[in-house]
Amino acid sequence: MVFIKGSALFILLPLLTISICNAGSYKKIEHVDEAYKTLPLKYSIGLRYGAPTTKQILPINTKEFYFQRRLRTPSGTLIVPAMEASVSQLNVGDEKGYVYGFGPMINIPIGGSKDKLYFTMQTKVHYLTRHDFGRKRYGGPIQWTYAFGIKTDLSINTFASYTWMHMSNGDVYEHNPALETHRITLGIHF
Repeated sequence: MVFIKGSALFILLPLLTISICNAGSYKKIEHVDEAYKTLPLKYSIGLRYGAPTTKQILPINTKEFYFQRRLRTPSGTLIVPAMEASVSQLNVGDEKGYVYGFGPMINIPIGGSKDKLYFTMQTKVHYLTRHDFGRKRYGGPIQWTYAFGIKTDLSINTFASYTWMHMSNGDVYEHNPALETHRITLGIHF
């Protein structure tokens, strides 16, 4: 597990550095706020499917619907911040529970991709309606997540992304098993 986290940081940190270094010469989105004001693309909805990164004692997957609101881009940066609210179904074996989440996320365009490829980061706090699935327990109802990934625009208002997500209760409860998932997203800007 440490190898996977180290590998992810080894790959993602250079991408972030390249994006920041190219910010001065990135002319296409120089006036991104003005462009977005003329287009009604400040909101996004999407569907995500997630599966664990490692073998689990029971089959696990997640299905999520989310809503995002794009926030104002800080001047002089390429960061595109947003807030997200989500509802997920956590399936563990034959049982299911629901997960409600809320938190910030950012997209950073990757230099040289002509606004087609973005590095994404996200963190959320979650409430699980069910956290004990018999052989698989998550310790308690409050969980935190962080996720890193890549997003690509399919058209002016549709996109797809891949993210790696880590969910944990942060040792708030006696039992703290993490759940790490690979997630695929399809979404629409409007």
